[in-house]
Amino acid sequence: MKILIIGGSYFVGRVLTLMASKNHELTLVNRGHYSMEDYGVKEYHFDRHDQMAWRNMSYENYDAVVDLCAYQKGDIQIVANCLNGNIKHYVFISTVDVYQRQTGVYKDENHPLEFRHFNGEVGDYICGKVALEKELQEIGIPYTSLRPGNIYGPFNYAPRESEFIKRVTHKEPLYNINEAQAKFQLVYVKDVVNAILKVIENKAYHKIYNVISPQCISYLDIYQCFSDAIIQEKSLQELMNENYPLPYPIGKEEEELYDGKLIEQELGLKYTSLLEGMRKTYEALLPLSGL
Repeated sequence: MKILIIGGSYFVGRVLTLMASKNHELTLVNRGHYSMEDYGVKEYHFDRHDQMAWRNMSYENYDAVVDLCAYQKGDIQIVANCLNGNIKHYVFISTVDVYQRQTGVYKDENHPLEFRHFNGEVGDYICGKVALEKELQEIGIPYTSLRPGNIYGPFNYAPRESEFIKRVTHKEPLYNINEAQAKFQLVYVKDVVNAILKVIENKAYHKIYNVISPQCISYLDIYQCFSDAIIQEKSLQELMNENYPLPYPIGKEEEELYDGKLIEQELGLKYTSLLEGMRKTYEALLPLSGL
């Protein structure tokens, strides 16, 4: 199949390119931070908001477009307008953050979307993704919205699990937080990529899927994945004073849990266990640790 990937060199896009290039003909559009040409793909380097650059691409019909970096209203419409008639399936990578917060239930695909605009970058991110969910359904192209949770794994540029792995490799302690009560869910990057490939290959048109592991975990659960970890207890205030990495929810009021079973039931997606996913992530990052 011919697949166009928007944002195909960063994290999920990079792993998608590595995995999908074996069986599919790929074209990548990104701003050129990393080259993926060694994997036999065609690359265009430009900003996604450059409509002239879209129209100057060579004319091709794509079985699917995978949009990994649409964040603000209009991002999907630009692509649909510029490649009008060239796209059979639009796969939008959204987020579980689009759901209304603090409802006290596991959020499945029918849960109402957030209508409030919160302050700051996170609020802008959520607002943009919610607007794009609506835009996706109005472009007149068969679509799928995939809503992953916090993604971890090799090539993750966000300072999350990699910060813990760095501490482990440098024999620095990992701190369990005395006040931590919240549970949270993660999803391994290859599971997200497999979800993308399954919706494309199965032509799962006009569908919405959460992509998130059913495991409800804590900071301590992550630490225990590393056999060499030195685990100690500290208070939240102490850790904040030390600028210790705290990328996941801590207080019960921050807890948001999601149901990711639908894509398992309909398309046969299998989720990687936290232990296996963190082990693979650790092994991938170990050569970069300096040890």
